[in-house]
Amino acid sequence: MRRTPLFIAVALAATTVLAACGDDTDHGSDHMGDTGQGDMSQGMGQDDMGHDGASPVAPGARRIEVTASSFAFDPEDITVTAGEDVAIVLSSDDTLHDVTIDEFDAHVAADVGDTVEGGFRADEPGTYTYYCSVPGHRDEGMEGTLVVE
Repeated sequence: MRRTPLFIAVALAATTVLAACGDDTDHGSDHMGDTGQGDMSQGMGQDDMGHDGASPVAPGARRIEVTASSFAFDPEDITVTAGEDVAIVLSSDDTLHDVTIDEFDAHVAADVGDTVEGGFRADEPGTYTYYCSVPGHRDEGMEGTLVVE
């Protein structure tokens, strides 16, 4: 019995799985410019709880500055236009916080003193909740409203 085709198929599948586990995200910040607000990295290496990384920002996206502090966001309400590319520029004043918008696969995290940018495109009009996914923060009321017109 020839086992070579089976071996090749298994080796190919393993190679594909390993390649998919790689990280090919561009962690540079060339497109962001200087805001004078700390580290403008893409949030990599924030912690080991899944709060590192940021959703990619489209070139030319409208930048919306959000400050996270004391279990609250400022601004609490954000309005964007359907189809608009948006970059959330998140700053944290006191500890690790993030902005997560499940419907648009948007995520950006900033540790104390950092400013980090993450993007999304809001294609569907409606009202959505954005929140901090750090354990306990949403339970303390750390949510905001995103209105897509």
